[in-house]
Amino acid sequence: MSRAGNGRCVGTGTAGGFTLVELLVVMTVMAAVAALATPMLDRVAPRLELRAAAQDLGTALRAARSAALRDNRETVVLIDVERRLFRTGSAGPASFLPEGTALTLLTATRERLDEARGRVRFYPDGTSTGGEVRLRRGSADYTVGIDWFDGTVRVHDTES
Repeated sequence: MSRAGNGRCVGTGTAGGFTLVELLVVMTVMAAVAALATPMLDRVAPRLELRAAAQDLGTALRAARSAALRDNRETVVLIDVERRLFRTGSAGPASFLPEGTALTLLTATRERLDEARGRVRFYPDGTSTGGEVRLRRGSADYTVGIDWFDGTVRVHDTES
């Protein structure tokens, strides 16, 4: 292309842009990619939601341990596997786990309230009664472990 004296571009006479056929091809490819990606999202979303729930439970347990150390008193986290909830203390707000999540609680015998409910107790020196909470939903499986010796809380993907 060369410039004419008046500042306009002089070209080969073709206009820039895309043809209708090119746009239709691009839209077809995008639709195919979207159709293939949607089922993958349906499989990934529950795993991500369960991971977030396991992280939330781990955070609540760590906060309870910190409160026991800070306030120099025992702090308890109640876990109800039937109702899929956990709460710190007897009057704390309940946090619910996602619908369809299966929970298994392993804790000290004296901390079992009944078949569906149990507690994890943190002591002022940082130790705890220990235990494990397993969260399952479909193929996703996470474990929140509480070490009795030092009260450390770890969340890990059980499947890997």
